[in-house]
Amino acid sequence: MIVYLIRHAKAFERDPSAWPDDRQRPLTADGRRSFARLARGLGRSVPPVELLESSRCTRAWQTANLLHEHAGWPKPSRLEALEEMDDGDPAELRRKLSLLGDIGSVAWVGHEPLLGRLASTLLAGDAGALGLVFKKGAVMAIDLDPAAPRAGGRLLWLMTPALAGRRKKAK
Repeated sequence: MIVYLIRHAKAFERDPSAWPDDRQRPLTADGRRSFARLARGLGRSVPPVELLESSRCTRAWQTANLLHEHAGWPKPSRLEALEEMDDGDPAELRRKLSLLGDIGSVAWVGHEPLLGRLASTLLAGDAGALGLVFKKGAVMAIDLDPAAPRAGGRLLWLMTPALAGRRKKAK
């Protein structure tokens, strides 16, 4: 199974006067634009994802919809466990992967620090082992045997919107 972990794209800064409920804080125009470019690249370079799940926080949900629109990935569905930003349990999410059966690829859109802790769990078997931190809009691909009892994941690649936006220089 290929597991794609995606942190939401660049969102507005926290502002309780604009968004009293921080879960409603949206992406910026630049965040949407740069992530759409990355999503188009994913649509051209990776096989179609079979399942796209996301936090329902506005910024994550908007990011998931950009993957649907620009990469051709499935419409997102809600995975409540991805909404737990600080207190989320990477082991619970690891168990969810083992329940997906024959699915070949899944993409999860969420938040830090949960995604970094989840990646560390999948790759090293411990949420704090690697100290990974996802940049906004970053996408990580992990090859994983969901039936394996512990980690066993293999990092395939990591992409950020800044890298996706670089153009080759003319020679």
